[in-house]
Amino acid sequence: MLTIALTSVSVISTLALFVNWAGNKHIPGLLIISLGFACTSVGILLLTTQGSLSPVISILLANALIMGGRIPVVLGLAQFWNQEQSKLPLLGGIAFLVVMGGFYYFTLVEDNMLWRIRIYTALMVGFSLCNIYLIANGLRIERKLRPVMAVSTNFGAFLALMLFSFNAVTEFVLMLVRSGAPLSDPDQGTSFLLLGSIFTMVVFAFAIIIMTMEELSVEHKENAIYDPITTILNHRTFLEVGQRILGVALRYSKPVSMLTIEVANMDEVVKAHGYKVGNEMLRHFSLMASDRRRNEDVLARSSFTEFRMLLPGVDEEGSKIVIEKINKALMGEEYIYRGNKLDVKINIASITKREEELNLQQMLGEGEVELYRVKQQAGMIDS
Repeated sequence: MLTIALTSVSVISTLALFVNWAGNKHIPGLLIISLGFACTSVGILLLTTQGSLSPVISILLANALIMGGRIPVVLGLAQFWNQEQSKLPLLGGIAFLVVMGGFYYFTLVEDNMLWRIRIYTALMVGFSLCNIYLIANGLRIERKLRPVMAVSTNFGAFLALMLFSFNAVTEFVLMLVRSGAPLSDPDQGTSFLLLGSIFTMVVFAFAIIIMTMEELSVEHKENAIYDPITTILNHRTFLEVGQRILGVALRYSKPVSMLTIEVANMDEVVKAHGYKVGNEMLRHFSLMASDRRRNEDVLARSSFTEFRMLLPGVDEEGSKIVIEKINKALMGEEYIYRGNKLDVKINIASITKREEELNLQQMLGEGEVELYRVKQQAGMIDS
């Protein structure tokens, strides 16, 4: 009965993970996790055939699929949590090859199931610890880089952390209670193993699906606040924040300057290299501009090639200093594409308002007019 239940759970869980990937292909790591889970599921089912199939299939191939399937899972979690450079999948692959050498010896040279269980346990605990590290470190990184993630529940991640922690502990317990009998035998330790496999499959599939749903929720909230290309504020959020800033400035009789910035050569870059390179150049500029502003300054992308920077408490002279910093930053930190330097050419217009003139919509319109005048002076537009 347990074997039938395990078969049903493995098929349903595998299908659920592939459906989850098919509906969310833009999220990295989901396909690799699904493939790894499928390999592990097939391996567990083959392991239950001990006694009816040859040891090469029911032991060597089965365990190779079970343990080897954990490598794509580690790799997929690394991609999902933005840790593509992690060495853990490579280290897991090396450990897998070493353990499979031990399985070959203790299966075809010296038939010793207890030693197979021991080296299997050591590798599986190692994979569980790798997964725990990737998820915990991923949460730390994401919460630091993505403010919306910091207020997300992250229930799926915590469920996965609990599952892998549970597996790391129970693997040792199962190693002690199993007698070394095949999975087809009605042994108490074997029953615990089958029940544990069913529990792990169900919870793991739920955890990955919940993680995916929470990532979609975070993306939706981020897209409502931030520009998806440059990761700075979008125009709608700029209007909301800007109104509050002007209200404070009016109350304390402080000036407010606004920079209207246009990336002048964006069309040329897109025509020569494509939109992907153009987006990378915009992201490069936004990073340079963000690094040269104060915490209270607000930078946002307002259109395809335009940015706005609101400078509370900054007068005309102060805005000139900010413009100079941005220009120096672009000259000092070049954008490199395939070994070639791509210059980011910008036009910047500045306006400053005080007290009764502090009207955001009016400032936006005057900023466009001032930018047009700047481009005329630079000879980019005929007078």
